[in-house]
Order: sequence, then C-alpha cells, then structure tokens
Amino acid sequence: MTTVNILGTEYKVIREPFADADTDGYCDYTSREIRIRDDNVNEVGDFDELMRKQLRHEIIHAFLAESGLQANFEHYKQFGHEETIIDWIAIQFPKMIKAFQSVNAI
Repeated sequence: MTTVNILGTEYKVIREPFADADTDGYCDYTSREIRIRDDNVNEVGDFDELMRKQLRHEIIHAFLAESGLQANFEHYKQFGHEETIIDWIAIQFPKMIKAFQSVNAI
C-alpha cells in the first residue's frame, strides 16, 4: 500500500485482486482510499499500462472530490462524476505534462 497527497488529504492506494472482471478500480472519497486491480483476469496485453491509466483516473476522481465536486456533474447519480472527461484527462495527462514541461509552464 502507498499513499498519495490529494490537495492536502492523504489517500491510501491499495492494489488487490477484484472478483468483478468489469471493475479495474475505484475511488472512495469517504474512506480516502483508491483501490486498483492487481490481477489480470481479463488477460489485457499491457496490463501495467492499463493500471497506470486507471490509477490516474481514480486520482482525478479524488482531486474532484477534495475540491468539493464529488456530486456536481451530469451523471452524479450513477457515477459521481462525468466519466468521459475523467477518462480523457487520465489518458491525455502524460502528453499534457510533457507539453507543459517543454515550454516551462510547470
């Protein structure tokens, strides 16, 4: 288990096997935990890369929750946040950070 600081709040990052093959991870802002699958039950080709993206996805959920935005999105009754934009940020962030760094914007 590791921890990540989200706007001054420590979240535990727990990697564990999931019984549900449809879930790769989730963020529980009430317990300050991010749980990520560590078993490749779906036999994904680059499982490590998928889990890095999944961890980014869950960290973004945590940032939104710690910003007071845990239920202020279009699908809040179903997911808590709009999943499309969460995934977009999680997938594009490595490219974004490189762009920011290349022009000394960090």
